[in-house]
Amino acid sequence: MRRKRRDQPLRKGAGVAIQNPNTPIAASHWQRNDGMQPVKSMPVQARGLVKRVASADGSSPSVILNDVSLDIPGAGLTAIVGPSGAGKTSLLYVLSGLDRPDSGRVVIGGTDIYALDEERRSRFIRGHIGFVFQQYNLVPYLTVEENVMLPLSLAHRKADYVHVTQLLSRFGLRRRARTVVSALSGGEQQRVALCRALLLRPSVVFADEPTGALDTANSGLVLQVLRELAGSGSSVVMVTHDTDAAALADRVVFLRDGGITHVAGRLTAGQIVEGMRRTFEPAMPQHGQEARRG
Repeated sequence: MRRKRRDQPLRKGAGVAIQNPNTPIAASHWQRNDGMQPVKSMPVQARGLVKRVASADGSSPSVILNDVSLDIPGAGLTAIVGPSGAGKTSLLYVLSGLDRPDSGRVVIGGTDIYALDEERRSRFIRGHIGFVFQQYNLVPYLTVEENVMLPLSLAHRKADYVHVTQLLSRFGLRRRARTVVSALSGGEQQRVALCRALLLRPSVVFADEPTGALDTANSGLVLQVLRELAGSGSSVVMVTHDTDAAALADRVVFLRDGGITHVAGRLTAGQIVEGMRRTFEPAMPQHGQEARRG
């Protein structure tokens, strides 16, 4: 009997051997092109974004984004950096269409996403946007393969098992496809989240602290894939506290007190640290500032 080739697509009910979750993935494995086709370029433009949240004590709302305007090219890696509480995650959620601002516009690839109704905006996000959450947002009792294919269910699209297999192989998860994600290491779970975000070949990928909870080896692998995505034609927007990660970006956006202080091209980690230490004109204090998302 002929043995089934390992690079064949997954089929429902197919058995998958389980590897040690702590086994590092060879760097050469990440240099394959499986599942990483070039995509349509879609620049992101933000104008006058304002976002407020209710204060914990019920007093006047706290401003977490204060008149933010930003242009992000349709390809390349953009890092958003700043101190905790600067509004980085809030900005990422608003830019991606996941959290409506109180005022302002976000235009992605020529579409004003907040001018769309909820249903049309959801369809637009599913078709063009990938999001990697800081806490992964995986369903713990589902397998790796089932978590990766969740966007297909939401979009009512038929599974492309060849593409799913290519992505899992690309991220070193082919042998873990039938394992429930609760049994995975943190690095593996982050790679599952990345697979899911890339399944529908998004033009723009937003990543919230994609290496925040990872060891050095897994951080390097995740950053390499994001860098390759940016090189393949996607626009990748990443929030990070890691200056070494930000140093891989084509441009760096500095955020402080809910506003952009400056935008730079490629910088070294040392230059990014220095940029964050600059003495900026103090912003007016906002009551309940602790409510900001980082």
